[in-house]
Amino acid sequence: MAENPNEYALQVIGLNKFYDRTQALKDVTLAFFGGAKIGVIGANGSGKSTLLRILAGADEEFEGRRIQLGGLSLGYVSQEPELNPEQTVKEALDESVDHVHKILDRYNEVCGLMGEVDGEELEKLSTEFEHLQTEIDTHNMWEVDRLLEVAAGALDLPPMDRKCSVLSGGEARRVALCKTLIESPDILLLDEPTNHLDANTTAWLEHHLANYAGLVIVITHDRYFLDNVVDWMLEVEKGVCTPYKGHYSDYLAAKEKELDLSERQQEKRRKRLKSELEWVRTNPSARGQKNKARLARYEQLVEEQQNLRPEKIDLVIPSGPRLGNKVVVFDKINKAYGDQVLLKDLSFEIQPGAIVGVIGPNGAGKTTLMKMVAGLEEADSGTIDIGSTVEVCFVDQRRAELSDENTVFEEITEGVEFLPFGGGEIQSRAYVSRFNFKGADQEKLVGNLSGGQRNRVQLAKMLRVGGNLIILDEPTNDLDLPTTRVLEEAIEHYAGCMFIVSHDRYFLDRICTHILAFEGEANVEFFYGNYTDYTQWLEERRAAGEVAYESKAAKYRKLTI
Repeated sequence: MAENPNEYALQVIGLNKFYDRTQALKDVTLAFFGGAKIGVIGANGSGKSTLLRILAGADEEFEGRRIQLGGLSLGYVSQEPELNPEQTVKEALDESVDHVHKILDRYNEVCGLMGEVDGEELEKLSTEFEHLQTEIDTHNMWEVDRLLEVAAGALDLPPMDRKCSVLSGGEARRVALCKTLIESPDILLLDEPTNHLDANTTAWLEHHLANYAGLVIVITHDRYFLDNVVDWMLEVEKGVCTPYKGHYSDYLAAKEKELDLSERQQEKRRKRLKSELEWVRTNPSARGQKNKARLARYEQLVEEQQNLRPEKIDLVIPSGPRLGNKVVVFDKINKAYGDQVLLKDLSFEIQPGAIVGVIGPNGAGKTTLMKMVAGLEEADSGTIDIGSTVEVCFVDQRRAELSDENTVFEEITEGVEFLPFGGGEIQSRAYVSRFNFKGADQEKLVGNLSGGQRNRVQLAKMLRVGGNLIILDEPTNDLDLPTTRVLEEAIEHYAGCMFIVSHDRYFLDRICTHILAFEGEANVEFFYGNYTDYTQWLEERRAAGEVAYESKAAKYRKLTI
């Protein structure tokens, strides 16, 4: 990946990694130069996180060589970072800038001493002063406290006095990410940094990393992030690493050419990649037209659903009975927990065929609203009118309904041989295979699965039941790109309505006809169009002075550290 060997900041040569008898990485040789931005992609279990741990020096049990250029600092944020449970958030962050404060203190000390000495001692102090001045200016150290405040605000960190021991997984990851960014290492390794970040926060991180001076290697399934940040793609597939020069859309184009040369059995995958590439290249206004056209085609979709057969697409979501004219109507809904107001006089109406993307920061009330739609939570006041033909299917992000003692096959199918599928039936093992659980993977215990694999099990289990109103809460978290593409295609062919809580901007743009946006402080907007349409509309309204409010993350979005 480097053009000049002298610029290599990090290398692995002849890398092989085994877990028992399974080979996770196969004869991998890679070199990365300073300043490069590398996006690592691949299916769950392909070896991405293993590779990153080895590059970070966190895993030394491998064959081959790892070489890091001397004098370069390295920062690594894993999917489950470890923080000192005895520290508060502030104490954890202060650790990351402690070395800066020591340099600043020494600088001030030297300044004072220079006025008290002369001769040879003054000359020594003058040399040290110049060195300290250069280091402070190079790393913008006088701004460190302000930059830490900016980063903490942009990443929406929990209260500074909160103990790290009580942080959720998402909060701990954001604190660890903030710590590492402030340290500004020469080599920055990030494993799924955008999970648990809202869209505004992800946009801020995007902007920061695109302008980052050091080497950045990031595992992510966020396709807009990949297009906006990286200049190389690294695909990890069955332990083999293949580099592609360019952004995500360049990678798609290269893969399409490769698949054109492969055997006919790859035709489905080639068409999906080609379709996605064409969509990427369309302008935002043209993308919005697709959503409007989908609503107009609702009746046609219903008819297609009745005749759909398994071989047409990789996944079919059963849509349940035909919807009537009334689906969901919210009328002046209010909801609060104590002093925290989540919804204030919220009114909107969902029409048949609508795919509604629900966006906003964590804790704003998105999941509470979804529970209201599903009848699991009551409003404080106002009315929620659900149509008489509506059958709700709620796929909860907590995945609480999974039994760790079951195999993947047992959990998804409950042991039956055939499942309803489109207008007919499908053999149960074939259905499970469509969620990328094939062969021996179907006999793995659910309790031994990764987060992404558990997500796939939950989706497969809930979506086989179907319904004409499906609620998906963060369906793409921990989901690999191949499975996400299959899910997108299934939603495009689905004839019912959906509410989808997601921070994945690309996913929202691909499938949504409406946006329900939680902007903070009980401000909720219901908008006709996809995510990009909505953000453009909101910016225009803010510029015109029609909208005054702005989420906390959005305020920091354009600031850098």
